[in-house]
Amino acid sequence: MRKEKECVKITCFRFNTEIPEQAKAWEYLHSFDRDKLKSANLAVTRAVNEYFDRRKKLADDSYFENRQREERFVEQIVSEVGKAFIAEMPKFLASLMLSLNRGYPMQAAPIQAVSAGTENSGAYAEDDRTSKLAPTSATEGLKTSDEDDYSAIDFDFIGG
Repeated sequence: MRKEKECVKITCFRFNTEIPEQAKAWEYLHSFDRDKLKSANLAVTRAVNEYFDRRKKLADDSYFENRQREERFVEQIVSEVGKAFIAEMPKFLASLMLSLNRGYPMQAAPIQAVSAGTENSGAYAEDDRTSKLAPTSATEGLKTSDEDDYSAIDFDFIGG
């Protein structure tokens, strides 16, 4: 019985409710959900430990907060890209299935090699018939969505 009393330490806190920060702490300690947190003692223990652990990490590593914000930012980007990927997947699969249904397109005219030192060197010469069929840019025909929503991403990380 004696040993049990020696390992228990007791301290008292005073809260001045005229000081907003202390009044807020008092409210937290007297209004927390008892199903999630069993006692005020446990809440205070966790809060004190988290506070001092964070201060120690900041003292040891001055970029600790920046890295945490970077990680949150990257997680948000990955999440948004994943959502966009999932939203676009049915369209992609439908177009893939349609292209498989049509079969492989036949080439309209043979591609001719161009000798080095000419105007089109490093590329292939094209017939007039094939140049009319080929797209003029890599992004031609791609449709961009005007409904892109980036509101879920926290851009405070990059100072904006």
